[in-house]
Amino acid sequence: MSKIEPQIAKMTAVNKEWEAARLIYESWDALINEFLMLTTQGKEHFEERKFKELFGLALKRYNLYKGVAKRTITALEALLSADLYSTQSWERIKYHYSYLTAHRYDKPNTETFYNSISRKIFNPRNVSFNQQFEFFNSEDYHFVEFTEPKVYREIPVHRLNEAVIKDILLSLNFKVNWEDLDRDCKLVMDELTPTIIFQKNNLFLDSIELLNTIFYRNRGAFIVGKLRYKRWMMPIVIAILNEDNGLFVDAVITNVSEISILFSFTRSSFLADTRKPVELIDYLKTIMPYKPMAELYDSIGYFRNGKTLLYRDLMNYLRNHDDKFIIAPGIKGMVMCVFTLSNYPFVFKIIKDKFDNPKNVTRQQVIKKYEEVELNDRVGRMAYAHLFEHLEFPIALFSEELLEELKLVAQQTVTFEKDKLIVSHCYMERKMTPLNLFLEKAGLVDTARAMIDYGHCIKELAAANIFPGDLLLKNFGVTRHGRVIFYDYDEISSVTACNFRRLPEPDIDNEMGGSEPSFSISPSDIFPEEFKNFMVPDGPLGDLFMQEHAEIFEPKFWRQIQRDINRGEYLKFFAYSEGKRLKMKKEQLVKE
Repeated sequence: MSKIEPQIAKMTAVNKEWEAARLIYESWDALINEFLMLTTQGKEHFEERKFKELFGLALKRYNLYKGVAKRTITALEALLSADLYSTQSWERIKYHYSYLTAHRYDKPNTETFYNSISRKIFNPRNVSFNQQFEFFNSEDYHFVEFTEPKVYREIPVHRLNEAVIKDILLSLNFKVNWEDLDRDCKLVMDELTPTIIFQKNNLFLDSIELLNTIFYRNRGAFIVGKLRYKRWMMPIVIAILNEDNGLFVDAVITNVSEISILFSFTRSSFLADTRKPVELIDYLKTIMPYKPMAELYDSIGYFRNGKTLLYRDLMNYLRNHDDKFIIAPGIKGMVMCVFTLSNYPFVFKIIKDKFDNPKNVTRQQVIKKYEEVELNDRVGRMAYAHLFEHLEFPIALFSEELLEELKLVAQQTVTFEKDKLIVSHCYMERKMTPLNLFLEKAGLVDTARAMIDYGHCIKELAAANIFPGDLLLKNFGVTRHGRVIFYDYDEISSVTACNFRRLPEPDIDNEMGGSEPSFSISPSDIFPEEFKNFMVPDGPLGDLFMQEHAEIFEPKFWRQIQRDINRGEYLKFFAYSEGKRLKMKKEQLVKE
C-alpha cells in the first residue's frame, strides 16, 4: 500500500460524513416543507367547510415523518456502507450537521430529526443513546428571545370596545362572509367585560397581542393572544365556526385551565401554520405555564419533538430526584404492566408476556390498537401515548416489588444487564387518577361530576366511531382538570363493526329441559343492557347517572349512532364546555 492511500481513504471518509450530514439536512428540509405545505391548507379547508378533509390533512402530515426517515436511512446505508454503525463516524456527522443547522429558526426540530435517524440505526444493535454523536439538551426550560418577524403582532389599544373586536375579526381575512359580525362583536364584549372589570376595574388596555398563527381543528378556527395593561395580562382564545350562514364566534375563553384543555394530550393536533415552531411554543407556554412542553409540541403536530422533550425531561427528573419507579396505583392490568414515579406526571406501560383471562388478544394486536389511537380523532377522550424503544435505566432506580413484577410478567420486553435495566418497548402516557380510585376518595360533588362525565366520555367516543370494549371504571382516568379519559385500548373497535342487540327473552322450555339456549352469539354482538351491571352504582349516584345517560343501555341508541356515522357527516365536537358557547345568547338576542 502506498503512503497516499490511507490519506485518500481518510479524505473519502470525511467526504462521506459531510455528505451524510447534508443528506439528513436535506431530508429534514424536504420533510418540513411538505409538512408546512399541508398545514397551510388548513385555512382553505376551513373556509370551504371541508372538515373531514381537514382532519385528513393532519393524518397525512402525521404519516410524513416515518416515510421520510425510512428513505433517509436507506440512502445512508448506501452512502456509508461499512461505516453506518461507526460511532466515530457519527460524531463527525453530528459536527457537520450542527454547522448546517446552526442558524435555523427550527434548530431543535432539526436535531430531533437527526436523533430519529440515528436511533433507528443504532436501536436494533442495542447501542444506547450517546451524547457524543446524538443531540441532548440537558438544560432546564427557558424562554427564547423572540426574533423579527415575531410570531405575534401587537395592536395598540386605548380602551376595549366593539369596534376594536370588529377590526380584529376582519383582520383575519377569511374569504367567507360573517353571519352577523356586529352581533358577534357585542357578544364578545359581553363575555369579556365582566371578567376584565372584575380583575382591573376598567376596560383600559395598552395593547392586544395576537399570534399570527390561526389554529384549525375539527370544525373550528382558534385565535390566540393576550390582553395587556401595564403589568396586567389576560389570555384570550376566540373560537370561530363556519356553518351554513357563514362565520360566527362560538366561544370566548379566558380561563387558563380551559385554554389548557383546548391544547390537551387527548385531542388530535391543530393545523397551525408557522415557520417558527420554537417561538410559537414559547409564546403558548407563557399562556399555559403548567402545560408540559411536550404536549404543546404534540398539539401542533410536532410529535417527535414532543417525544424528544419527554425523554429529556425524564432524564433531568431522574438526575435531580430520589424517588424510585414503583407499580402504578390501582388495579393491575390484564394486558399491561404499568409503573411510574411517585411525583412524576407520566406513567410507563409495558405489554405483558401473557395476558390474564378472559383477554383474547395478541401482542401484535395490542400494538396495532395503540397505532390506531395515534391516528384517530381522539375527541378529547383518549390519551396520546408516545412509544419509546430501548430505554435504559439503572436498576437501582426500581423498587424491589416492581423488579419482581417485571421479571414475572415482562421478560420479552425487559432485559437485565449487570446494573442496567433495558426496556425494549414502552408507552409513556400522561398520569391520571383511575376513575375507580377517584370515586373512592372524592367528595359528593366531584363524584357526581366524574360519573356524569364518564357517561359523556362513552357517548363522545361512540360518536367518533370508537367503542371502548371494556367499560369498567378502572380503564378510565380523571385528569387534573376533572375530565374523564379512556386509556385502555386493547379491546377497542369501531362502533360500526359492532352488532348491538337486546338481550333475548329466556326460553323457559329449554331451561327446564336443560338443553342449550336457542339463540346464538357472535363475537361482534354487544348487549348494552348488560352495561348497567358494572357502570351504574346503587343509590342516588346511580339514579343521577340514569337520568343523564339511560340511553347508553339501549341498543337503539347505538344503532342510531351507527346510522349517523354511515351517513358520512363529520364529527361535531367542541374543545370547550357547552356552557361556553354563545349559542344561547345569540338566540336571546334574536328574541329581543
